[in-house]
Parts: sequence; C-alpha cells; structure tokens
Amino acid sequence: MTKQLWIILVVVGLVGCASPAPPATTVRPDAPLPTATATLTPSPEPSQTPSPSPSPNPTATPFITPPPAGRPAAIPILMYHHITDLAPTESALEHDWTVAPGNLDAQMSWLVEHGFHTISLAQLAAFFTGSQPLPQKPLVLTFDDGWEDDYSTAFPILKKHNYTATFFVYTSPLDHKQFLSWSQLAEMVKAGMEIGSHTLTHPHLKDLSTEEAKKEIQDSKATLEKRLGIPITTFAYPFGDYTSAIVDQVKQAGYETAVSISGGYNQSSNQLFLLHRIRVSYKDTLPDFASRLP
Repeated sequence: MTKQLWIILVVVGLVGCASPAPPATTVRPDAPLPTATATLTPSPEPSQTPSPSPSPNPTATPFITPPPAGRPAAIPILMYHHITDLAPTESALEHDWTVAPGNLDAQMSWLVEHGFHTISLAQLAAFFTGSQPLPQKPLVLTFDDGWEDDYSTAFPILKKHNYTATFFVYTSPLDHKQFLSWSQLAEMVKAGMEIGSHTLTHPHLKDLSTEEAKKEIQDSKATLEKRLGIPITTFAYPFGDYTSAIVDQVKQAGYETAVSISGGYNQSSNQLFLLHRIRVSYKDTLPDFASRLP
C-alpha cells in the first residue's frame, strides 16, 4: 500500500466515526422531549413568596334575624291614606288621614338618608314564621283604601326613591272615579308593589253577621287574586275594627298577616294578625315624623 492511499483511508475512517446531530425534522412526534435542566430558572423558595396583605376586618352583616318566639322586633309599619294637598279649611278628620305630596317626598328622602329598607308584609311574615332574614332597618309602607292618588302621586314618589309599599284596597269602588283602576293596580304589581285586601265594601266588620263578615274577608281576597293573578296574603281591618272572631276568620281565609291601626313599631310572631302601625298625618313635621321611628 502506498503512503498516499494509506492517508486517504485514515481520513475516510475518521469521517465515518463522526456523529452529527440529526435534523430537527427527524424527531418523532411521540418521542420524549429532552429535559433541558441546565437552562431552567429555579422556582422561588416558599420563603421568597410575598406574604398576602392582612384582610380588613369583616363588615357587619346587612341583615337581621328573627328574635325568639314572642319577642318583639322593631319594624315600623307606616300608615298613609290620601296623598294630596288640602286647603286650611278642610276638616280636622281630613287632616288626620291625609299627607301632602311634598311631605311624603321629604319623608321618603329622610328614610333613605337614614338607611331604612322597605319590605313587604309577605317578607315580614317569612321573617317570623320561616326565619328569613331581613335587611337592617326594615320598614313597611302601607296605603289604605285604594284612592287614585295612590297611583298618580304616591307611586311616582316611591319609584323615585326605589321604595316599595303595600296598598290595601277594597274592591267595590275600583275602576270608579277617585279610586284606582284594575289596570293601574296591575302596573303597580309589576313594579314590585304589594297588594292587600281591605274587604269588598269597607264596612265595620264587627257590626256584620258572621256570614256577611266572612264574605267581605274571603271574597275580596278571591277577587283580587283572580283579577291580578297573584296571591293576596295580607289584610287590613276597615276602621281598625276587629273582634277575636273576625281575627279568626281572617286566619281561616288564608291570610298570613293583618294590620291594625294601633300605634307602635314593635312586631312579634304571636301578633301577626294585629300588627301595629304608625299613622302619618298632614300636620306632621319632619321632626315629628322622625321621632316616632326607632
């Protein structure tokens, strides 16, 4: 073998022993990927993790829970009738049962500013009978008789302040002059207002026979439920008159609550059919109004 040939063979052998890396396109999709541990940045140790900021003190729950059975809870129920301006020559009786629109607006503003939340009487019943919580400083607004100014005057003021109310109506004058119409009632229901029964004809129930009183109490409920398509669960005694027999009839008719005209704001589970109300009158100043609330 010549020297030149031997050199060529040595060079070829060295080239054949080299191991070039295969091109990337030749790696199988299912092949395990190499672990490049040398290029990874180590994760911070637990001690390097910033400590979370301390939580602020929890705020008090915005709800109240019912007291033990028979114990009172301060839940004012305000009683309104007419909402209109009166002449100074109007009778004292008219002034007792009327509130000026401007005063109603000012009273609602005061309630909002002082943190009162309106609830329905159905919610009040659930609070006492089903242990359902209520918002802090609960309040029920009620309007008796079903006068037209409930819709034309009180309803816009309530919506302005995002408040709801319970409207006790007696059914015989509905759709007649000076009283609410069925379509107005339906609109108020749709807006979140609660409707309660105030009988068919607003009689003195204690002066009626048992059957006559039963008809006033039961048929008014049935009529309202049929025309409005909602359950009617609360009742107001006309003129605030009642006897134990009448209270029993109201219970038997399927109502859950009933309101009287007795003053005060303490309500309890054993008085759900004789709930107290606070009458608001024409002569009441804003300090007068505020002084009767808890």
